[in-house]
Amino acid sequence: MRSRFIKTAVVTMLALLPLVLSAQEATASSRIEVAARNRTSVAPDFEARLATSINTVRKHYGLRCLRLVPELVRSADSHSLQMAHRGYFSHYSANGASFSTRVQRLYGSRGFRYWSAGENLLWVGRSIQPYQVVARWLTSPVHRSVLLSRQWAVMGVGVAQSTHGPGVFGGRAVLVITTDFAVRH
Repeated sequence: MRSRFIKTAVVTMLALLPLVLSAQEATASSRIEVAARNRTSVAPDFEARLATSINTVRKHYGLRCLRLVPELVRSADSHSLQMAHRGYFSHYSANGASFSTRVQRLYGSRGFRYWSAGENLLWVGRSIQPYQVVARWLTSPVHRSVLLSRQWAVMGVGVAQSTHGPGVFGGRAVLVITTDFAVRH
């Protein structure tokens, strides 16, 4: 059963590939900001293409597209950079705060009667395309449920790359991806 589910998700992603690639080309830019001190950098081009891939898949499943909001982009960027720089991989921040605490600090709930957040993470030690990130999340029931939740209204994507990731990354080149989802009303 699980094998059939995974094959279906992969076939769905392969069918969407031409749409995703053309959308990615339209949003691509060549800007990469480098944090020289630790050989860790933010990859805004990858972030934009990943956001496009997420929205392409959500649209395919009849879900609304999510707006990128600066507060969630900052939350996701800072978490990816922190993990890549410090060599750990977790939904918790280095200071022990949960992802929801981190997200709520930047995308607050004050003045709203409902607030919720979700987060998907991934790290790879090799090159990967944004549509492949989404395909991996679709094959994981927990990640899939977060990615395809009807409740989300906004998102933030943060991608950090390190040429020599410390700690759990074993000194290898690494790409660390955080996507934060939220809703408030």
